[in-house]
Amino acid sequence: MRARILLTLAASFGAFTFLAPTTHARAQACSADTVQQALVSMGKLTQEDIDGGVVVDLVRCGDITADGVSDALFTLASGGTAGDTRFGVLKGNADGTLGARILFKQGYKVGIARHSSRAFDVMQPYYAADDPNCCPSSFRQTRYTFSGGKFKAGKAKKLKKAPARFYKP
Repeated sequence: MRARILLTLAASFGAFTFLAPTTHARAQACSADTVQQALVSMGKLTQEDIDGGVVVDLVRCGDITADGVSDALFTLASGGTAGDTRFGVLKGNADGTLGARILFKQGYKVGIARHSSRAFDVMQPYYAADDPNCCPSSFRQTRYTFSGGKFKAGKAKKLKKAPARFYKP
């Protein structure tokens, strides 16, 4: 009986250590550093950009391309007072690494949130003619939906305030 318990515990521990690297690799693929390195490798970000403060700021991980694999939705900080000025998606691979860039767009003070396994939302401020930079009149939320191998932007929805989830790390 005691031997059976020890064998069961040993097998469980062995299975856990076998699975741990996969889980760790997936967590690493979903980090700002990993996304940033992927963008550098793709030529979309340079060391000069990074030194100037243009870095990956927000990262949201999970399936947004409807293939059951976790993708990386991200923003790039401007390096100045404009907040995050780019957003994009890196497609996830089945092994937990990041693959091809499937979206890379410009924006201003961009916030992001995953919506479903095939969509995400982008939040941006809307400034009336006399609004100071600190205080937009409203915000525009645009849903991007994955279909036919690419993302398509929907019609922007006007909001009085931006939900905090769009801008929290």
